[in-house]
Amino acid sequence: MWVAMAESSECNNESVLVVPSSTLLSFLEQVQQFALTAFGPSQFDPKHYVDLPLRFNLSVTLRAFQALPNTNTLSRDDFNIFLKEYFGEVGSDLVNYDPPDFSAEPEGFLPGVVNQEVRKWALEVHSLCRVLSRKVAKSVAERPEEHTLLPLPGGVIIPGSRFREVYYWDSYWIIRGLLASKMYETAKGIVNNLVSLIHKYGFVLNGARTYYTNRSQPPLLSAMVRAIYMKTGDIDLLKMAFPTLLQEHRFWTAGIHKVIVRDAHGAKHSLSRYYARWDAPRPESATTDMETAAGLTESEKKLLYREIATTAESGWDFSSRWMRDRKNLTTLHTTSIIPVDLNVFLLQMELNIEFFAKTLGESSIAKTFIQASNARHIAIETILWNDEMGQWLDYWLDPLKCEHIQVNDQHEEEIYLWDASNQNKNIFSSNFFPLWVEAFHSDGFWLVKWCGPGSA
Repeated sequence: MWVAMAESSECNNESVLVVPSSTLLSFLEQVQQFALTAFGPSQFDPKHYVDLPLRFNLSVTLRAFQALPNTNTLSRDDFNIFLKEYFGEVGSDLVNYDPPDFSAEPEGFLPGVVNQEVRKWALEVHSLCRVLSRKVAKSVAERPEEHTLLPLPGGVIIPGSRFREVYYWDSYWIIRGLLASKMYETAKGIVNNLVSLIHKYGFVLNGARTYYTNRSQPPLLSAMVRAIYMKTGDIDLLKMAFPTLLQEHRFWTAGIHKVIVRDAHGAKHSLSRYYARWDAPRPESATTDMETAAGLTESEKKLLYREIATTAESGWDFSSRWMRDRKNLTTLHTTSIIPVDLNVFLLQMELNIEFFAKTLGESSIAKTFIQASNARHIAIETILWNDEMGQWLDYWLDPLKCEHIQVNDQHEEEIYLWDASNQNKNIFSSNFFPLWVEAFHSDGFWLVKWCGPGSA
């Protein structure tokens, strides 16, 4: 189910679908606000309250909550009694899990590291694979209406501290560590968990909570699959993940994530942007978001909340990279930016899918993704490359420099007109992300860039 939200920009005036909040989440947000009033803002963590699992069904808990005195007469002790009686401990819907492929010192672990102090430190980091391993409790799948945590089929590795759930692009770095630790089965299990989210939601969520269903995070699932495959040669992993990678690619290259730009020579290029389906304070950071939006009109707040959630989808929450005024968070305009890093991640995804398709004998799909990766490579070079700086730059969309093309009776296409002045000339690490992709590595590529055509 989706709810329509009207756009305000000149060129982006389609309604945008917003993921509705669940009944449980709406209730927990009331508890969160009640707790803020009761306990005060000092060391208040809004995430704590939307992560609480229920001890009883929602209707029983809601009646008990409604029977509480108002916050002017309710003591802190009485509110704590209510919380302990009707809610489980935060994190109690996860159980400790001992990964079967964990070894205190794996055979062949980091053979190039000979310094004993460094090896000792590396093994301490390796031990965290066990310390942070969990499984989602069976009660989450049996009674999902009592948890914001989402059920997952296998073991998970959590970031730790207040983050007691799986996160998307964190999982890429976790898997790189698991591969160094020879924990191949655990790494495959993490991929299987993320694939299960695509099966249910059509994309990998920002994290495995109900309040993250409105956005994703940098799309690195294909990179995880390829990293594991290159270590294990597990063809069954490719067969399992392949259809969902095609689905994830569609998510990022269609609808609100897709942007078309016409270059100075009249050629059209399709690139992608971050765009969350949300227009309210993020439940896990509600008090912070409302404080940020204080003083704005209601319509301005909705637009800002969408930009905040979209920035969270980028993984760069928060950076002046997304702001019109680098010192003012209310000037976030992440939905109006074509980011270098996102399009590099998608180019790598397209190259990975091409590789997987060839490996699985899917020649037609391989051909499609050769064309897709070539088109994105050209688009990155045309729209994002800046010769003067020798870097790739984020591109800001100008709603006044666009045109509407009627494709057919049902569909109208928005096309932004390229303008060199819309490139963000500030320097961020993302300006160099294309170097992560092999297509940008060759000496010939750089000779052409710095010395001109015909020099390679």
